[in-house]
Amino acid sequence: MMAERDAIVKDSLAFNLWSAAKFVERHWSRREQESGGISGLPGEARRMKFSKPILAITLTALLVFGGLAILAGELSAQGRSFGSRGSFSSSRSMGFTRSAPWSATTHNTWNRSGGGYFGKGDAPAQGYSKPSLQTPSSSSGYSKPTPQQPSPGSATKPSGTNSSGGYSKPSLQGPSTGSTTRVGEPKASGGYAKPTGPAAAKETFAGGSKFDKTTLNQEKKKRAQESLEAYKADQGKFRKPEEKFDRSAYESNPLYQNTKVYSGFDYKTYAGSRDGFFRNQAYQPPAFAFGGPSSFGLFNTMFLFWMLDHMRDKNVAATAYNHQDDPGFQKWRKEVEELAKNDTDLKTKLAEMDKQIKSMQGTPKDPSYLPPGVPPEAVLSAAALASKQPEKPVVRVATGSKGGWYEKVGELLRKTAESITVQLVPSEGSLENIKLLVGDKADIAVVQSDVLAMMGKDSAGKKLLSEQTTLYPEFVQLIANRDSGIETLKDLDPRRHVIYIGPKGSGTSLTWQGLCDANRRYQKIPTRNGDYSSALTEVETNPKAVMMFVGGLNSEFLKKAEADAERSGKLRLVPFDDRSLLSKVDQHGNKIYTLATIPSGVYKALQKGWFFGSDVETLAIKAVAVLRTEWAKKYGPEAMDALSAAVLQTKSELQSAVNAPGMKLGSTQRAEESLLARAAALEARP
Repeated sequence: MMAERDAIVKDSLAFNLWSAAKFVERHWSRREQESGGISGLPGEARRMKFSKPILAITLTALLVFGGLAILAGELSAQGRSFGSRGSFSSSRSMGFTRSAPWSATTHNTWNRSGGGYFGKGDAPAQGYSKPSLQTPSSSSGYSKPTPQQPSPGSATKPSGTNSSGGYSKPSLQGPSTGSTTRVGEPKASGGYAKPTGPAAAKETFAGGSKFDKTTLNQEKKKRAQESLEAYKADQGKFRKPEEKFDRSAYESNPLYQNTKVYSGFDYKTYAGSRDGFFRNQAYQPPAFAFGGPSSFGLFNTMFLFWMLDHMRDKNVAATAYNHQDDPGFQKWRKEVEELAKNDTDLKTKLAEMDKQIKSMQGTPKDPSYLPPGVPPEAVLSAAALASKQPEKPVVRVATGSKGGWYEKVGELLRKTAESITVQLVPSEGSLENIKLLVGDKADIAVVQSDVLAMMGKDSAGKKLLSEQTTLYPEFVQLIANRDSGIETLKDLDPRRHVIYIGPKGSGTSLTWQGLCDANRRYQKIPTRNGDYSSALTEVETNPKAVMMFVGGLNSEFLKKAEADAERSGKLRLVPFDDRSLLSKVDQHGNKIYTLATIPSGVYKALQKGWFFGSDVETLAIKAVAVLRTEWAKKYGPEAMDALSAAVLQTKSELQSAVNAPGMKLGSTQRAEESLLARAAALEARP
């Protein structure tokens, strides 16, 4: 094979040189005929006559050697891939990468950018498809070679065999978020559609929807059925049926024991990881590989033939040495020996394997051995992995102060994550949560969007790759004394007023710090730190005092403020509608602030006007669930699906609780409710 490639290079070089010489010869002769010879020309004309052929020679040489370099590079690349018997690429880091078969459920749940695998603008996962031998450039997975491919001993079926594209998981698509929010928009018909242009000046947000568990269970059953159908289609490629996997024979096998299955086995996920490895290796199995079953005991048939094609790599050859006594390996070896009787190339490969095994004699065998960079999904059979008892991955959730909404997030996740062990890590809120994430003391945490933005500026050298999703909006709520004369944000006078911004390190104080960084005007306003109840009392008795509180609309503190306002008639909710901040984004391009409208009637006393209550327009930040990408990398697609489903259910319950009860369903929440019903259709889109 290498001799043929060398001949191609030599022939191409000779042809290009011959063509260049002929071109120069024709050019020279024509010019001599036109001028009657070179020697009789004046000096300048003679130089021009010589310069053009020299230019032609130079250009031709560049084309020749440039083309040669490209050709040699292509041939070299081909020699390193597509079933080559040389070394393989072991650059794949252990764990699941961005190219793993993540479902649309996962992509659409973690739809906010955090520098990790998913995020805003990411296309939903499309699974994989069988490659065509005629178009190998972007193939994924594997398919049976057509009869036209020269394969001695081929035992292929006709090329019309069903493909094993697997199945597509439904997309539990998260709600879109825009630059502004409103609570309580009347319910409208229709489902969910991705925005096709810039966010409108105002969008809506309303609390309260019932998470449809019945629909979720129906989707689970449907996915299980589709997984079974995909498995059958994949098995249809092979001439012999798969033998039943004897779990008892492998329970003490270290390789079987060390391989983990988290949150359940899914055939499409398995096939995507397996085929992704072979695709990255540019490997297409030979036709005769499909003449037997899809697996031999513990091992996947495709891996065994890939291993045979890479025996000159010591790391790969070590697989044969360490597992040569395995019953499944021995059975595969016998079948290959039968095929090799009529196949010289295959016989040579077996001889190379025996040579490599012999060279390792005396080295202690490692029955748990895998070549570096090769994932278990590429090595083990589907039957072996499906037989394992799924383990629950552990996720550490950093929450917040006792009784707050962040603690509620952790409690809801623990209740809804059925196949994940949730461990709650108490904290003081956003700032500590970020430190816990960066220090690998937590896997997921709730953090304010503005605190996330500040983290990007203040945590140099401590890069956190994360997956993010918005849970609910947190409103900037400004409370003033009705005798203060403060009816709008512009009425705040740094010479007369002081603003209470909560305890030091609290979410409210951090939001104020972010506002001062974004707009220097706020730096001039005197501030005080202290607990919220004492601040509320000060505002009620002192017209010069104002307080700020950042949180959901239905918080315990706002209930107290509403009760005090109804009792005394002294307190008012003031708009904090600084539109100059709406363009601010964090280091990943996520909007930090949105503009929200709290409709009249949410707080009857705080929003009371002369005759009727009035809407209050105010800034809102977002409570964001931040997940370390390392967790996804470690546990993989099935665990991420389980976590994503729990997050969606938690989000639904949160949005119902955080906002005022009795509000009508708005467009964002309506989208959440319709996601499960539309999941299969969304995922099936080409």
